[in-house]
Amino acid sequence: MPQKNIAFFLVFSVLLFTAAIILFWYSHSLSTLRPIDSDFSIDRSLEVTGIEIKQESTGVHLTKDSHGQWILDGQFLANDPAVRQLVSVMNRIRVRQPVSVANRGEVHKYMDEEGIRVRIWVQAWRIHLGNFRMLPYTRLHQSFRVGEDTSDGLSTYMRKDGSDFPFKIHLPASEGGLRYLFDPHQRAWRDPMVVNLERENVSRVEVKVMGQPTESFILHHKEDGSFYFHQFAESEPVMDVHADTSRVVRFLSSFSDLHYESLLNEQQEEQRKKRMIEQPFMEITVESTEGIRTRMVAYARKAREEDILTPATGNDPNRFYLKVNEGEFALAQYYVFNRILRPLSFFEN
Repeated sequence: MPQKNIAFFLVFSVLLFTAAIILFWYSHSLSTLRPIDSDFSIDRSLEVTGIEIKQESTGVHLTKDSHGQWILDGQFLANDPAVRQLVSVMNRIRVRQPVSVANRGEVHKYMDEEGIRVRIWVQAWRIHLGNFRMLPYTRLHQSFRVGEDTSDGLSTYMRKDGSDFPFKIHLPASEGGLRYLFDPHQRAWRDPMVVNLERENVSRVEVKVMGQPTESFILHHKEDGSFYFHQFAESEPVMDVHADTSRVVRFLSSFSDLHYESLLNEQQEEQRKKRMIEQPFMEITVESTEGIRTRMVAYARKAREEDILTPATGNDPNRFYLKVNEGEFALAQYYVFNRILRPLSFFEN
């Protein structure tokens, strides 16, 4: 082949290749399905180490500690099942469809004014060759805004930070929007566990029954498994109680997996002010062998007129209000706590 033809062929090939690259880039830059705009999911191979959810001045920050436990705002244990559910959903969400050009302005406005900002960090490695990893660090993996659920209730508006393209995002094979998962309030992410002690780790329990001083007591549990009762004031002598040992053992074993139902939101707090009996009916303080004390104060809750009333009191037979260590009020269920709401007479033979 003449040298002139070879040069022409090479130049033509380079131009054709360049044109193909330009066409590919241009066509993808016009597409609303570019990953940089539309990929909101988190690959299952990535380890999520931090999540921030914020709306205006309200927000939470969840971080995973060295033991794999999620911590809320650096001070509370987080609700692990709730965090795991969020991460699991983020592994599986997909684009349902882009927002139409006609509706884009309205969606952008809502996102900017009332959208929830979400940022997610993952574990990364500065040196990563196959299974060889060195120099770990945390990097920001996702940053986007969550809008309202779509009118059909099947998806949720989302927009990546720095993008002009909002999308309708859904969870395949599932009905319902996703906005509820990104709650910026602390109460949604607090660990509901109040006390979780094995019997051998309980050293002392104080029970004060309001209005019935003879039913109040202090139960001491010794390392050898023996026990004795005091009257509620430590200065009083040891009580001579003919106790049913099996009931005492059952009582001491009941301080595991004690959890409230939920902390109160603004609407529930308003209801509490109307429905709670101001005088608590029982106060219980449990102390572990490590000296950690947990104080629980229980308040009865008036039943609503449309509910079935407890004939004797008119109080809610299923739920009551609980305050732990002078913290916020929570809604608790009797079937969880009844095993520790015991007066002195419960133990007597």
